Amino acid sequence: MRRLEIFALALICLLTLAACGGETDSRPPVQTPPPQDGGEDMTVYDCGGLDAALPNAYLDLLLVDTEFPDAEESWKPLISVYEKASYEAAMEEYGGGGGFLFGFLVMDQAAFEQHISADGSGIDVFATDGERYYAYTYPTDVQFYRSDAESIPDHPDWPVWEKLCELGPLVKEDFLTRNNLQSFSVQDFLGQLDSGADHVVLKYYPYFLKDGDARVYDQLLLRQPARQGEGGIWAVDQWLDGHGNQYLYFPDSGKPAAEHYAELQEQCDTGEHPELLTPSGAAAAFVEDCFGHETAEGSFEEIREVDQGYMERNERLQELVLDLEFRPEDVDGMDLLSCVGEATADNWGALGRFMYGSDWFEPLMNAVAEAAVGEDQQTRNKAVMSFFLATKDARTDFLTPLEEILEAQAEADLSAFIAALEEFPEEDQTYIRFNTTILK
Repeated sequence: MRRLEIFALALICLLTLAACGGETDSRPPVQTPPPQDGGEDMTVYDCGGLDAALPNAYLDLLLVDTEFPDAEESWKPLISVYEKASYEAAMEEYGGGGGFLFGFLVMDQAAFEQHISADGSGIDVFATDGERYYAYTYPTDVQFYRSDAESIPDHPDWPVWEKLCELGPLVKEDFLTRNNLQSFSVQDFLGQLDSGADHVVLKYYPYFLKDGDARVYDQLLLRQPARQGEGGIWAVDQWLDGHGNQYLYFPDSGKPAAEHYAELQEQCDTGEHPELLTPSGAAAAFVEDCFGHETAEGSFEEIREVDQGYMERNERLQELVLDLEFRPEDVDGMDLLSCVGEATADNWGALGRFMYGSDWFEPLMNAVAEAAVGEDQQTRNKAVMSFFLATKDARTDFLTPLEEILEAQAEADLSAFIAALEEFPEEDQTYIRFNTTILK
């Protein structure tokens, strides 16, 4: 027995129980129409040449829409399924906005590329026919609605709603096989994108033009999409922000990226768009198009590979200061010292940009002071010294509180302090000695 048919039987049982549950349930009984579609107990909907099947057992509970006259062919809904009671109640009270359970849509290559480079919440691309992509759509919030529902889970109709919510994945599975589509995974596609490109990596300093700040940067990944080697244009296809969030980029030209770049390559061959012949020129064009930023000669720097450590330390440092502000009891002293000891000047610069205001500064310094003295004193000393060195050019005054913390560490165990100091290069030792009163 097919999974949809098993589901229909389970739902019939649930509806029967709900109908016996009390006077509050006024739903009409489920009518089971004659079997359709060659003996299957399903109603099959024509979705632009494809078939979507819903079990007949509960069609009275649903509203089904397959007409989308204003949709573009590049991005076209095929079917939308609603719980009828929620849809009608929300329509009566608010003019719409309730009852959506699931749906399907189809998109072409250009629309698919724009989809995977955006947020894409509530849309799961799961199939392809080799030319187009098919997506399962679902709500990102609870669409159940009854005007008398004070507490949704306690409403007598809620168990039926929960069962209806299980229908979508089963219909999706049936849609895939019924229409002889190929399974598709966006993650597999992204893996092929990563492995198939020989990238050049550039740091992009967004604040360089404004105030010369080169501590905060995104990382741009560029490749030659049309022709490799001399004379081939360059283009950004991915970028990472300072916290390691990864974004894909496809030009929004209304065409597939491969077609768009092939046309650009032809234009470049005739002397147009010469800036695209270098990674930095292509990066500047991307930044202007995607971010609306002007750039200067020092806005970009080529590096050998993506700096994962920079992004990971930024994320760890921001999580630390947020924990100290809102959940200080969760912060371990040695973990804190490890974090601040490993952070570089760039990380402290990024924190100053990302964490507006100074609410994080005092809790951080108080926590470092509290953790500065204890077991394994030499390790604690080294972490604070690294912190001191990394913030020597910071725009915030770290020096004053850190000097007091270093003095407390020296008083606690002078030999451990000297041993930690000697782990640093001579230049750094001199800076620590010169900028504190310790060992003078």
